Amino acid sequence: MKVLYVGLARSLWLFDISLLNPKGMNLQVVIDGIRERYHFAQAPKHQLDLDERRGLLFKSGTFQTSKGTPVFVSFSIYNDGFVADTLSSTDDATEFLNDLTSWIREEYGLAVPTQIRKAYVGQIDFETEAELVLLSPRLREIIKFLGDHVKPPDAKPRQFDVNSLGFWTEDLGQPSAPASFKWERKIGAAFSSNHYFSEAPLETKAHIDLLVEFERLLKEAAN
Repeated sequence: MKVLYVGLARSLWLFDISLLNPKGMNLQVVIDGIRERYHFAQAPKHQLDLDERRGLLFKSGTFQTSKGTPVFVSFSIYNDGFVADTLSSTDDATEFLNDLTSWIREEYGLAVPTQIRKAYVGQIDFETEAELVLLSPRLREIIKFLGDHVKPPDAKPRQFDVNSLGFWTEDLGQPSAPASFKWERKIGAAFSSNHYFSEAPLETKAHIDLLVEFERLLKEAAN
C-alpha cells in the first residue's frame, strides 16, 4: 500500500462556543488577529459573516509546525466548537488548534473549556493491488452478470468491478456521529492505476495503519 496524498486531515474540538467568551467581548479584533497571525487568504469580514452552515470560515492559511514545516490550514468556528483542516496530518491540525487556543488565551483572555470532545476525519488517496473482489470469489459472478446484461446507450462494453466498501454507525449523519470508513476506487481513475480513496473517523496514523491491515486481510483472502 502506497499513500499518494492526504486529501483532508481534520481535527474537531467540540464544546459550547459561548464558554469561550463569557464576558461578551467584541470578537472582531480576535477575527482580525487570527487572519493576520496565520496569513489566511480569506477570512470573515465581521462576526456575522457566516456561511450557509452558520460558521466563521478562515481559508488558505499557513501554520508552521513544531518541526518547522509550513503547512496549509483552514479553520472554522461554529456554535459547537472549532474545526481545523490540513493536507498533511491530523497531528498538524491538532497542533494548530493548540497553538491557536494558547495564543487567544494569552492575547485576548479567551479560554477553551477544559471539557471538550475531540473527533477526527481523514481522507487519503492511495495505491494498492488488493482488489475488493478478493473478499469473495463469488463476487466475480455478479461482475460477469453485469457485464453480460448491462446494455450501455453507446453500445460500448464496460468492465465492472467491486468498487466500494463502507462501514458506518446507525446514527450516521447525526451531529455526534463519527464519519464513515470507506475503501473505494478513485472515481475517474482507470482500474489499472490501482488508485483508491479512503475516508475514516481516525487520526492520520491510525487511518494509514487501518489501510495497511485491510490490505493484508484482502491479500490473505486471495490465498
